[in-house]
Amino acid sequence: MARYWHDDQTLYGRRIDATLTGMYDENLVGLWDSGPYDLGSMETSWLGFLPDGRGWSAWANLAGGIDIGRFRWRCPKPESVKLHYEWQAAGGWQGTEDSLRFSSIDSQGPDDEVLNTGYTIRPDVTRTASEPFTALHLEKRVQFCSTYALIRHELSPEDDPVHHLAPWQ
Repeated sequence: MARYWHDDQTLYGRRIDATLTGMYDENLVGLWDSGPYDLGSMETSWLGFLPDGRGWSAWANLAGGIDIGRFRWRCPKPESVKLHYEWQAAGGWQGTEDSLRFSSIDSQGPDDEVLNTGYTIRPDVTRTASEPFTALHLEKRVQFCSTYALIRHELSPEDDPVHHLAPWQ
């Protein structure tokens, strides 16, 4: 279901930033994982879409590398999403139990990349996940992947892997 936000509306009691006006597909909200599609791959990625128009993409590899970018998102037209990156960090996760937590940071700072891509959301199955799951298929890759499985719809800013490094403005 898509909704149109106006500048004077609020979402969950918060004022909507004027940069977020436009279409919003609540089916995108949640945490998405490339895991079911990573068979034989040495890397994986995740996408997080918050209901207020913020989000992040993350990539990690088995060698211990990690890259996370924060973006603002909106849907300028049906089945099209625009990701406007604002911040990124890269480094390592070696020595941690969680591949989404930094053990070292090699670089971090502002980012201004903009990615526009079409998408579809539909049920899917893979060899590693025989039960149907909700899948996000992007026309362009985000991080290294264009297909993601929905892990959960509920998501908060604290789920952002780098929320403790650089709080959202």
